[in-house]
Formats: sequence, structure tokens, C-alpha cells
Amino acid sequence: MSEKQITVKEFSDELVKRLNKGKTVDCCKKELLNLAALAREKMGDEKIMVDWKD
Repeated sequence: MSEKQITVKEFSDELVKRLNKGKTVDCCKKELLNLAALAREKMGDEKIMVDWKD
């Protein structure tokens, strides 16, 4: 595995692909945390529908 820089769009596309195929996203924990920080900074007041599972 090697580190490389990709766009948020490319990362989002890969996440959607993995989730739709039922693959794990455990491999991307650090990246998901980075995405969450970016979303908070850039899109903090945007709305999204959620269905939280406890």
C-alpha cells in the first residue's frame, strides 16, 4: 500500500463503490476522519438526511 494524494471526488466515488458492493470501509478510517474534518470546515452548515443506527 502506498500513500498518494487524490481528489475528494475520487475518494467519494471509491467509498460509494465499496459501500454498494458491501465491502468494508475499515481500511479508510484515517481518510474518513480527514473527510469529516474537511466537510466540517467547508460544508459545516449544509444539511444531510441521516438514519443513525445506535
